Amino acid sequence: MPRPRVPDRRGRILTAARDLILATGWADVTVADVAARAGIGKGAVYLEFPDKAAILSAVLTRSTRALTAEVHDRVLDAPGLVDLPAVYRFAVDALLGDPLMRALYLGDEAVLGRHVRDVADDRYTQRMDWLADYVAALQRAGVLDPAVPAGTVVRVLGVFTLGLAHAPGVLGATRAEDLSATVELFAGLVGRGLATDGPVEPEAARAAQLDLLAHLDTQLDLLKEP
Repeated sequence: MPRPRVPDRRGRILTAARDLILATGWADVTVADVAARAGIGKGAVYLEFPDKAAILSAVLTRSTRALTAEVHDRVLDAPGLVDLPAVYRFAVDALLGDPLMRALYLGDEAVLGRHVRDVADDRYTQRMDWLADYVAALQRAGVLDPAVPAGTVVRVLGVFTLGLAHAPGVLGATRAEDLSATVELFAGLVGRGLATDGPVEPEAARAAQLDLLAHLDTQLDLLKEP
């Protein structure tokens, strides 16, 4: 008779992998280590994931989903206008609340940069396209200056985000409070630099942010993270 399937095998594998990343760093983790931590056989891991890289991708997808859900809730709960600076603050608060994402961005684990370079699909390109649509929607809502091309705004945001991810390799590990202060300053500069004097539509801005998050959530569904 076939052996019974381990309950929530995929979830146990991802939880084990996450714990090992935070404990030892992903470079030193093997598939056998993940299996042992999850309390299953090594072969069972390969029934869920083709290789170690796929495990990491799924772990990061699960963390991204949780981060997105938290930002979504913050957008819904926030009174008044949810502008670009507010969204950046929500995102960094969520990031700092997740030990894995915080470790990646603070330089405690040198994983994210390699992961992004190794991804062969267009998931990150899609996210930049959605961000451009979001910026254009904020411009139509009167939140951001429409005289600045949305693509230019996205490139500025992208350079800043990539800089956060790779800065630890040049500047050394960053404290959580330093990262928060950096994002706060950047968000404020962007908000003031792109502000308009005309009428603003707060609900349109909120709807644009929720639409951006919905796109990301759909993409995560397609990545088959339970």
